[in-house]
Amino acid sequence: MKHTLKTAVIGAGASVFNMHRPALEQDFIDVVALSDINLETIKERGEGFDCAIYTDHKKMIAETKPDLVVILTPHPFHADQTVDCFEAGCHVLVEKPMAIEVAEADLMNQAAERADRLLAINFQQRFRPEVEAAKKLIQDEVIGQIQHVDMALSWPRTATYYANGGWRATWKGEGGGVLMNQAPHDLDLICHLLGQPQKVYAWTRTILQKIEVEDTIQGMMAWDNGAMGSIHISTAEGARPYRLEIIGTKGTLNIAQGSIECHLYDEDIRETILHSPEGFPEIQAHPHEIKLQEGEGDHVAVYKNLFTAINKQAPLRANGQAGILSLELANAMILSSHRQKEVSLPINRAEYKTLLDELKGASKNE
Repeated sequence: MKHTLKTAVIGAGASVFNMHRPALEQDFIDVVALSDINLETIKERGEGFDCAIYTDHKKMIAETKPDLVVILTPHPFHADQTVDCFEAGCHVLVEKPMAIEVAEADLMNQAAERADRLLAINFQQRFRPEVEAAKKLIQDEVIGQIQHVDMALSWPRTATYYANGGWRATWKGEGGGVLMNQAPHDLDLICHLLGQPQKVYAWTRTILQKIEVEDTIQGMMAWDNGAMGSIHISTAEGARPYRLEIIGTKGTLNIAQGSIECHLYDEDIRETILHSPEGFPEIQAHPHEIKLQEGEGDHVAVYKNLFTAINKQAPLRANGQAGILSLELANAMILSSHRQKEVSLPINRAEYKTLLDELKGASKNE
């Protein structure tokens, strides 16, 4: 059993590094090296860590031989760097989204399997107590068979934000806009709680931002069990309360940041609809008490789970096979909007690559 994980970070100059810092400072993590193409930034970020500093991640891996590599670079680099790490025999934790297109994610998962190493995706939202509670309520069929899902939220961003980094909000740099940058955690929660939809129809729009990719997504989803859903996410709208509403035949769930409410009907709605003698039934719903577990749903929780999984003491809760689902959902929504058609999942990898190559070719960002 490993008591500490020799850990190296690729892309430690990224702003998200400070979100990872509390996890990297845990006693079961031994940071042996940091790398970034910006030497000055990496020197600043390295303060507090007694470790080596590199500008070449391959040299870092070869010389320090870490157990775990954390990848924080922009997502166009994730696939190649992940494969480099697996070929060197390391476990990998990669930031979301795991790649730009699902074909790249396939290669990452295949490399993990060949190396017999773990590929973890940094989906810390799965560890939020209210999300864990919702997952159990759904699995235990407390709210019955899922009928409808509605997610709506905004991530307001300014022109200053988009100007701070030439790779942002471009087809070549990100492979999309709000779907690839702000929405991955939200798409993951849909797939995590309800499974990946079977079909999607979506509209991507750039309604306000001066960018070449979408700042707003409106999508419709359908599952093979008959459930339907809608999703709306934007960086170009005012702040609105986070809403994830899940309707089942026995009740409802309303999930917000840090809270969850459950209401249960007096009887399964299917029984009421099919057998009630009343033409206009009054549906009664009563609060169902939920006791939330301790936890923050933060990066520390992700690292702790990865540590136990490497030691074969618990399953990995956000692995590469799970991480690919939300990426594929994002790809499917982009494909649906640009081809103006319903898209079935799993998507045709070649068809999406063709579209992405077209969009990159038309990109103004050189």
